Amino acid sequence: MRTEVIDIYQSGKGYKAISKALRLQRTTVRAIIHKWQKHGTVVNLPRSGRPTKITPRAQRRLIREVTKDPRTTSKELKASLASIKVSVHNSTIRKRLGKNGLHGRFPRRKPLLSKKNIRARLNFAKKHLNDWWPNQLLGSGGNYFFTQGHVGLDFFFSLNNKNHHLQTAFSVYLCYI
Repeated sequence: MRTEVIDIYQSGKGYKAISKALRLQRTTVRAIIHKWQKHGTVVNLPRSGRPTKITPRAQRRLIREVTKDPRTTSKELKASLASIKVSVHNSTIRKRLGKNGLHGRFPRRKPLLSKKNIRARLNFAKKHLNDWWPNQLLGSGGNYFFTQGHVGLDFFFSLNNKNHHLQTAFSVYLCYI
């Protein structure tokens, strides 16, 4: 398209005629011609700045690993990139993930349970011990734990506009001393 603009311009036509013939805006035609006059070419020129150290292949690997396990830290990701001979800083990894919509978040804090809530949850667990979730509820010595979820999540990556907690953050921990 750009070479066509230059060919028509060299034949003696103006910006208006070129824009009508090729159905381009006049400002686009003008920009193409000015670039050709200044640089002698219409191809994309190299931009300023340092080339990225993370290759597209390494970037896809980062995204795949983080979506598989959101709790992966940037240090762990750095070690996995070192296995494919890509040496980058932790902040570079975090920036690259952020540009792809994966931002580091801390999960929501669960409120502390009062003694009344602990008793109510324990009674609920005892009452429903033989209901539809017998394989998920463990009981030993008066301590009952709902086995779905993780305890002590510190950090994870999530997409934009998502709640800042994992699906397992709703897990119920019933215990009494």
